[in-house]
Amino acid sequence: MDIQKFEKSKYKSQIQSVATLAHQMRTDEKDPIDMEFDDAVKAKFNISLDELLVDLGIDRNVDSLQAIHTVGDMDVRWLIPEIIRSAIRLGLRTAPIWPSITAQEVNTSQKKVTIPWLNMSDAAPRKVNEAETISVGAISYGEKSVEVFKIGRGIKIPYEVVQFVSIDVIAIFLQDFGVKLGHALDTLAIDVLMNGDQEDGSSAAAVIGVETPGAKTYRDFLKPWIRGARMGRNFSTIIGGEDAALDTLDLPEFKNRQQGTTEANLTLRTPVPRDAEYFVHGNVPAGQEILVDKRYALLKMNVVGLLVESEKIVSNQTIETYVSLTTGFAKMFLDSTLILDSDVQFDGFPAYMDIDSLLNVDIK
Repeated sequence: MDIQKFEKSKYKSQIQSVATLAHQMRTDEKDPIDMEFDDAVKAKFNISLDELLVDLGIDRNVDSLQAIHTVGDMDVRWLIPEIIRSAIRLGLRTAPIWPSITAQEVNTSQKKVTIPWLNMSDAAPRKVNEAETISVGAISYGEKSVEVFKIGRGIKIPYEVVQFVSIDVIAIFLQDFGVKLGHALDTLAIDVLMNGDQEDGSSAAAVIGVETPGAKTYRDFLKPWIRGARMGRNFSTIIGGEDAALDTLDLPEFKNRQQGTTEANLTLRTPVPRDAEYFVHGNVPAGQEILVDKRYALLKMNVVGLLVESEKIVSNQTIETYVSLTTGFAKMFLDSTLILDSDVQFDGFPAYMDIDSLLNVDIK
């Protein structure tokens, strides 16, 4: 650490105030915001975090966390948990599935969130004669409560790592810890997609089968794709295990290139996906694949953002760092998710996906 630069720094006495501001925004009861320390530095000083470190005489490629800890300035020590948090957060956002299948993130101050639902099934139009009163249909509605959870883990960093390993090298390993934290969120998201967000299973995804159990074909995907398209749902996101992914990728329609033209042209005006994305996750049961319309499937609720707290344990010469966040997922629309089971005989779609009964309006 460049002590001469540190002594001349114009920001060193204000580090705690910036860290405190960021922490307050993350834990605000009314409107928590996942404030990055980089953004807090930008808002406070109008400089980047790297420029702040240069002003403090810190070289991330050379200096260790111990260099910051032993400088003797209690204010500057507030940098340590923020550096750790930034590395973990980068890993948290890098590899997981959940950011790609979540429709929206919302901040909330409650651990139990109330979500509304609407049912338009009895709102079909009726013929209105001249000067006649328009008949009134019924729209049923209600609400459901969804709980969020605190998840977290502690990690021990030995003194030797703190003393001799540079900040950038430690950050690489901390990013991997963030990746594992992201995998935990994936598990929560997939559980809600499959089993719903209610204990009674009322919001669980419907399971449909295939025409020939044990012999999945492209046609088995076309069925839910066409039905979904008629309902305004686009099941172009698929989540399955490794074996299911291999079977699907091995279908001729997905692996063989087509040449030439057909004798006649037929354009399907009810669109089915020409491009689908496939995510592999081990929590999906064998033989099953989740078909998701990610625009309407999941809502991520953030109560408390990523918190990083550290303490020194002198007895075993380690720094214990505890990472936690309080969050959860809610299912927005029941018909936004289907489970295709290649070992089950297809026996139709669930009643709430019977689009023909809704379209067959008797105008009287």
